[in-house]
Amino acid sequence: MTVFAGLGVAIWNGWKDDEHEAMCRPHRTQALALSDKARAIRIPLVFAGDPDISILQLGTDFPDGLGSLDATPATEVDISSAYSEKRTLAGQAARLVLDHRECFGDDFIAAASRIEQAPPEVRRVEMPSPAHCADGWPSTSIGRRGACSHHGGVVPAQPWATLFFD
Repeated sequence: MTVFAGLGVAIWNGWKDDEHEAMCRPHRTQALALSDKARAIRIPLVFAGDPDISILQLGTDFPDGLGSLDATPATEVDISSAYSEKRTLAGQAARLVLDHRECFGDDFIAAASRIEQAPPEVRRVEMPSPAHCADGWPSTSIGRRGACSHHGGVVPAQPWATLFFD
């Protein structure tokens, strides 16, 4: 009798696991597809490892291949729009995870919570710039002794755009 009871419990548990997997599979597939779409969006002129950007995905893979910054004629609007699109897709993936917690592990739930807290839009973008004199003087001596000494000093180069949020 005990053998039959044990066998019945095993069959029941197997059936429940199959039911759970069948219920969760579409949610996982959709959340990961949205996260992959968000990961694929490159925000021009912004370092991909920037914490404000790298959290906008489920999982831990970071984008590679940033491309040439000089070849990107992006504007502040392009950067803001790309961030907004990336945040929207990542937010949809996060909402799926948080609405169906029973289908996801703790690491996905934690990532989804971080995504939900990310700002929805950029308030201001500070564009990349070469080193220059603080007052705008076009010095050709930057990087050498005495450059910009009578023009407010040297403002260092900024290779990446910086995003500012509310």
